[in-house]
Amino acid sequence: MREQLKLLEDLQRIDLQLQESEQALADLPSKLQSMKDDVQRIEAILGEEREQLQETQAYKSELEDAQAHDRDLLAKTKSKLASIRTSKEYMATQREFETNRKLTSDREDEIAKLDQAIKEKEAVISEKEQQLEELRSHVADEAKETENRLVEIESTAKGQRSVRQQKAEAIQKGLLRKYDRIRRVRQGTAVVPATDGVCTGCRMQLPPQLYNILQRQESIEQCPNCQRIVFYEAPPEDEAAEV
Repeated sequence: MREQLKLLEDLQRIDLQLQESEQALADLPSKLQSMKDDVQRIEAILGEEREQLQETQAYKSELEDAQAHDRDLLAKTKSKLASIRTSKEYMATQREFETNRKLTSDREDEIAKLDQAIKEKEAVISEKEQQLEELRSHVADEAKETENRLVEIESTAKGQRSVRQQKAEAIQKGLLRKYDRIRRVRQGTAVVPATDGVCTGCRMQLPPQLYNILQRQESIEQCPNCQRIVFYEAPPEDEAAEV
């Protein structure tokens, strides 16, 4: 039975290593996908920024066309003032001239503000384009590294599965079924050491009689609390004394 217990300890160690490998095989592509999602997110934001810039530029173009019309109208009104003979007509035309001049001035101010907004938007877009290129380059590097890591980890996992199968085949079938059942309900940990009378799986104190039995290593025992298979592990000072 001591040999079976040793095989269980080995199997547990291999299963934990395999679990770590399989978790990495799942996490690495997920991490890479998250980075690709970041690229798409920035691309979408950049697309919106460019669209806003185009809309602002189009609106500015409309204002410039209107401004040209305003200036033409202002010039005509000014010319008209020179040919007016009556005071009443002069006053009316003067008011029209002032209105057109204010409209022209207001449009110039608005166009100037749009020019500033366009420059700021172009600066934002330029910065985001640089960030996007840097991120794309980083993601491309990460993709290559991830691919290499996945090949490496899959090779390691393949070896771990092979060793696991060898160990599992050497364990009594009933005992292996018990181990697998406990592992499923205990987050992958079915075999744990007991040190100083304590189950390291659930941190509960074991009955003294059970702890004495474990030290003999002649039977397969379970923690009364968490039901994990427990084995005796000598405290560090005992191991030092043996040396």
